[in-house]
Amino acid sequence: MPETLILRNAAVPKSLLANSIGSEGAAKEAEIIIRDLEISDTVITAIEAPSVIKATNDVKVKDLSNKIVLPGFIDSHVHLDKAFTWDRAPNVRGEFWDAIDLLSKDRFNWTTEDLYRRGDFALRCAESHGTVAMRTHLDVGRDFGENSYEAMRALSERWSGRIQLETVSLCGIELYMEPIGQEIAEKSLHFPKALLGGMPQMGPNLDTELDYFFDLAAELGVGVDLHVDENGLAEAECVRRIAKTVLKKDFSLPVTCGHVCSLAIQDESRAHSTIDLIKEAGVQIVSLPMCNMYLQGRREAKDSARATPRWRGVTLLHELETAGVPLACASDNVRDAFYAWGDFDMYEVLVQSIRIAHLDMKLSAATSMVTSGPADIMGLKGMGRVEEGSDARLVVFDSRSFNELLARPAQKRELIGFHSDAKETPDYEELQF
Repeated sequence: MPETLILRNAAVPKSLLANSIGSEGAAKEAEIIIRDLEISDTVITAIEAPSVIKATNDVKVKDLSNKIVLPGFIDSHVHLDKAFTWDRAPNVRGEFWDAIDLLSKDRFNWTTEDLYRRGDFALRCAESHGTVAMRTHLDVGRDFGENSYEAMRALSERWSGRIQLETVSLCGIELYMEPIGQEIAEKSLHFPKALLGGMPQMGPNLDTELDYFFDLAAELGVGVDLHVDENGLAEAECVRRIAKTVLKKDFSLPVTCGHVCSLAIQDESRAHSTIDLIKEAGVQIVSLPMCNMYLQGRREAKDSARATPRWRGVTLLHELETAGVPLACASDNVRDAFYAWGDFDMYEVLVQSIRIAHLDMKLSAATSMVTSGPADIMGLKGMGRVEEGSDARLVVFDSRSFNELLARPAQKRELIGFHSDAKETPDYEELQF
């Protein structure tokens, strides 16, 4: 017999409820609705107005007293292979290209054992904060990547049923035009729900590279997830070229672009023209606000002293959301040369994204960007929403309004339906190299 639990008086964002019943109990500023939830084993089996669900004597009942409840978080863009390498490869200047150089050198330490140990630590952090699914990019190249694949196979097996993992092979897209590129692409197929990735750069061969890349993805029948325009150059328009390529080729598989920073510094007409193309092509966007704010806009003054950054690096989230483009916000890098901080905590991503991008004007949309939005982008049925038949892993916060939720980032949260080991965040001492 499945174990049944009734949660009384759960405050759920209306945007995450399917076919919400009426609007009673809704807070105008945040569209929060009070509902009772019935959970049977690992699935939500009923959602009703308070007191409608009747409990028999053998059913456990828990009153949440109008505390905010979110579905398990979805982290749609991370780098498990790089995570927690800061102590041995610190980026003292905080520069993007320094980070690439530092981690290319640290890659010699990436044994299968090292990758597994850091990856497992990362997943334990993520689960302890309420994450149920992740998409990780894995660096691959001419002479490296096999250890990452091997570690990911072991991690996927170890974490099956706890955190659903998707993988993306990450390299320069020009590499796919070489013989090794075909090998990289084919190895990607060994992983469930794998995608082809890359970091296209503006240049005279970009259109040719994109044509080849999308033809290869179509031939293999896999979607793509690309690092795009991660800079402050108005002339960087890879996302525009990608959208045009998708439309030209009528590419029908999922296309995701991460970062898209440069869109935010282009003139209004050009940016909106690009957003129209993104929407028409069905391109999905993942923003990485914390990492982009950390890396973008670093400047030196004339005396070589540091100067205050003049922009935040975040893409046009408001405009993309208004246009109806599928959106997510994600962790990206954690404690490595690209981002010195983080803990794979999607609640932190939510809070910081709201503050960085002024998403306080769109709280329902912001909440969707760490739950239902990334679930849709990753094709995860039954995740990211509070619906009948959906995953019953829930995160309960010690807040009764969005203002309380955002005002106290260190507040308590309770995990319901998670693995028993998810209660403790691992100790940094385990990472001593």
